[in-house]
Amino acid sequence: KGGKFYLFGGRDFAESEEQKANRIEGLDFLKDCWELDVSLGSWKRLADLPEAKSAAPSMAVPIGASSLLMLGGVSVEFWEDQVAARPEINGQGMEHPGFPPSILSYNTVTDRWAEAGSLPLAGTFAPVTTPVVFWDDKVIIPTGEIKPGVRSPQVLIAEVGGTKLSFGLMNWIVVAVYLLGIVAIGFWFMKRESASSTEAYFRGGQKIPFWVAGLSIFATMLSAITFMAVPGAAYAKDWNGYIGQWPILIIVPLVVMFYLPFYRRLNITTAYEYLEKRFNLATRVIGSVIFMLFHVGRVAIVLYLPALALSSVTDIDIFAAITVIGILCVIYTVMGGIEAVVWTDAIQAIVLIGGALLCFGLIVSQVDGGMSAISSAMSEQGKGITASWSFNDISIVKGSTSGLVLFVAFMLANLPSYTSGQDVVQRYVTTSSEKEAAKSLWMNIVMVLVGSAIFFGLGTALFVFYQEKPDLMDPALPAKDSALPFFIIQNLPIGVAGLIIAGVFAAAQSTISSSLNSVATAFVTDVYGRLLKPKSLDDQRLAVAKWVVIILGVIGIGVSCVLAIMETDEVFMLFNRFIGFALGPLGGLFALGIFSRRPNGLAGLVALISGVLTVTVTYFLNEAGVIDLMPLLYGAVGFLTTFVTGVVLGFWLRANDEDVRDLTIWTQKK
Repeated sequence: KGGKFYLFGGRDFAESEEQKANRIEGLDFLKDCWELDVSLGSWKRLADLPEAKSAAPSMAVPIGASSLLMLGGVSVEFWEDQVAARPEINGQGMEHPGFPPSILSYNTVTDRWAEAGSLPLAGTFAPVTTPVVFWDDKVIIPTGEIKPGVRSPQVLIAEVGGTKLSFGLMNWIVVAVYLLGIVAIGFWFMKRESASSTEAYFRGGQKIPFWVAGLSIFATMLSAITFMAVPGAAYAKDWNGYIGQWPILIIVPLVVMFYLPFYRRLNITTAYEYLEKRFNLATRVIGSVIFMLFHVGRVAIVLYLPALALSSVTDIDIFAAITVIGILCVIYTVMGGIEAVVWTDAIQAIVLIGGALLCFGLIVSQVDGGMSAISSAMSEQGKGITASWSFNDISIVKGSTSGLVLFVAFMLANLPSYTSGQDVVQRYVTTSSEKEAAKSLWMNIVMVLVGSAIFFGLGTALFVFYQEKPDLMDPALPAKDSALPFFIIQNLPIGVAGLIIAGVFAAAQSTISSSLNSVATAFVTDVYGRLLKPKSLDDQRLAVAKWVVIILGVIGIGVSCVLAIMETDEVFMLFNRFIGFALGPLGGLFALGIFSRRPNGLAGLVALISGVLTVTVTYFLNEAGVIDLMPLLYGAVGFLTTFVTGVVLGFWLRANDEDVRDLTIWTQKK
């Protein structure tokens, strides 16, 4: 399982002289367990079996994301009680009582064993010394020894699965009240004429408080996927992903000092307006289309994955979750525009952080040792930051744990979101001034570092909780990302669990609403108003923006439901990945425009295309095994290729000084 080979229990057949004389086999049953990492060729000692066992049907049954089932087997206690104490029936066929039917589950994450039910006994016996066969999602135990010296023609067949938890009426009521409250906010802003013009609909009249904009940026970057995936990653592995949050300490100063002044002083609505001013119309339209295509895919994915995670551990219907979240999100986004979006984002960010803190506090109060147990897990069980900071360990291959490489890779992967992503850049122009926008970004540093630490800490707390209470974990948990919602429904009081799950819905809504409004802004400003209907009236543009929100929402809901029906997202994920490849080059193009005065429009366009092609070719070579590159570095490849290519081309394809006045850091007014 997971590229590992597991060896559980067994027997040592060494016999004493007395045993040989009495023809009694030795009772040296083993309880030690081992894991072989096939890629490294090394063995690791695991937690012992609860009792020494041997001869269980092999192999162990993989179940869920991280569990193995040991079906029956002969235990030393059973042997001693039933056979050694009655030597007259040892090996005498049908007088034997049969073998123990108990099933044990081993969790590869927590390294703990737990009882997981038993084999059926009605008309059957628990077989031993027989293989386990997997066929068509079923587990088959063909024949086997059911008593000493007696083999059976019986064939056992079973489907292995978990039990979904009931969400409950009260939890549904809490979720409904919360979601309807969010819609009411959209209605309130509509009454305030927050959607009466494109200026209000796209930029909120530039009257959003900095702290609301800061919370909105945080919520936009934090999707429901992240809310579950980050604790899931810390639960399953370690805190190495937290290194990815540190670049915010460099990204925000860069944005405030070099990018923000252009977005504010040029009085733009979309980030791509800057590209036309600095390069040409083609770069603006291509950049805007890349952004829109990416977010069309993102809406569907952000709707589908959280609904899938929740439906896999509860009785929440996946189609109902997708439809309700999507429709309500479209309603309040259409009604209230960007002002409704950022205010609901702020509320949802608070709910998310509050929910995570509540879960963390509950776990701390229920585990032996409290905070010290969680701290010990990080330091003694490798659940903290395990990356190497030595220059000798720098590596860019798959599976690299070089902290320096991770830091650079995350920085170049995240920088484009803050510099060329309309969903984030749009927040910069909703505040009253450049100074207020800068304050929202400084606030975002605190939110990212503290908020992420809370989510990673929650994941470690989940690990300690289920390591201490292994019987509470469902072995059939389908994904590590499901650990948090499973814990919430299983352990939180009714009503409180509903509020936290509402927070998961909130995280999805904050990301989706940002995508809906920003795509509408980009389409109306960069395509409809610039190319299709440049002389259109403001009312016409506003109507088009609202229709874009509705159409995109319907497409997102529809694609999510199709993915749920197909029970696969591989093709769609591949499409989304390729569009995402363009975001790195797009970030490189913005950096090229701001930090280099030489390249003209053609140089910028060629640089962008070269960046997209390079990162795409790199992906295929990596997948084919021709090269070995950490996938996280795709963004860096696209970013750097675009930037370097543009700088080099700038020596031949130079822009006129007048054309770049006030558009680069070298030519802006002081």
